[in-house]
Amino acid sequence: MNFIRNHKKIVFVLLLVFFLFILLRNFKDTSNHYVNSIYKSDERIYHEFLGKDDQAMYDLLLDYSLKHKMNTIIDMDKYHCYDYLDCADVIHYAHEAIMVDHPELMNYAGYSWHYVNNTFFLHLRPSYILSYKDYYGEQRILSILSKIKKDTKDMDDREKILYVYNWMGENNSYDYYFTYTSKNQSVYNVFVKHNAVCAGFAKASQIIFSSIGIESYIVSGMSDDSHMWNIVQYDGHYYYFDSTIAVGLKKSSEHYYDGLSQVYLNDYVPDHPDWYPEVEQENMFEL
Repeated sequence: MNFIRNHKKIVFVLLLVFFLFILLRNFKDTSNHYVNSIYKSDERIYHEFLGKDDQAMYDLLLDYSLKHKMNTIIDMDKYHCYDYLDCADVIHYAHEAIMVDHPELMNYAGYSWHYVNNTFFLHLRPSYILSYKDYYGEQRILSILSKIKKDTKDMDDREKILYVYNWMGENNSYDYYFTYTSKNQSVYNVFVKHNAVCAGFAKASQIIFSSIGIESYIVSGMSDDSHMWNIVQYDGHYYYFDSTIAVGLKKSSEHYYDGLSQVYLNDYVPDHPDWYPEVEQENMFEL
């Protein structure tokens, strides 16, 4: 009888430890800039590359975006800004880190600012105003990701990379009419409206790659113009991946797969090369 009682106590303690582990893990997830369930960010840029002032600005931008707040006054002393241009640099660096760390952030597209009478005014530019789209977009994207996972579960890495490239090209169009607005930068545009620009395509590619087990990164920088694309890992090496090219061309075009051609993409220049692994100069595989 003592053995049975002791056994029950051990089982009870183990179950208690297990549930506490789950509770603490979920608390950690939700307290560490949790956005939604479509992507679990490791916040690599936040932790590895930002200073304390940059992190504080990152916290503010993310918090305001999640609460659908659009305007605030920046306390320049709090972020140790020497002048308004220095403060603008802190904001821009934090903004770029958020773009890389949080592709799942659907309603944040960017910001603007102005400085008047020794006051720094910051304005966040949302992708949409109505907050119900946060929930609707999350559920819609989760449904699409579930189908993509089923479609790719028996594929090798090469097939998965090709699948994502073709999926982006076949399911989306490029927004040539409102290219530089805040309304087409989000993964909401890609998965729900199927009409976006490079920022949306790079973020959506990142989310899909993460869901199907391909290591990847979002990159902002320059090609012919300001641009966003991805880095993908294949066979132990890293290569550029630009799904915007697939979206902008018909599949019958001889240039359709240029977005998978490292040789074609070698002139791309990242804004922050220290954030990323070194990419190869040759193509990742034969097409």
